[in-house]
Amino acid sequence: MALLLLEAIGPEGERLALEAGRLTEIPVGFDSEFNTATFDSDELDAAELEGVVFDALGGIDPDWRSHLRVAD
Repeated sequence: MALLLLEAIGPEGERLALEAGRLTEIPVGFDSEFNTATFDSDELDAAELEGVVFDALGGIDPDWRSHLRVAD
C-alpha cells in the first residue's frame, strides 16, 4: 500500500490532482482545509505511485509543479 500527499500551492492544484486521479484510476481525495490531495494505491509501491501520478500531471499541464508539490 502506498500513499502520496500533494499540497496545492497554486490555483489549479485541486483540479490537477483530481484530473490525475481520474486519468490514472488511482483513488484521490482532496482536503480543502489543508489544501492537500491524497493518492492511495494498494497495487503500487511509493516510487511507482509517484511516477504514475507525476506522469499524468505532466500530461495534463507541463507546469503542474507551479500548482502542486509533495507535502512535507
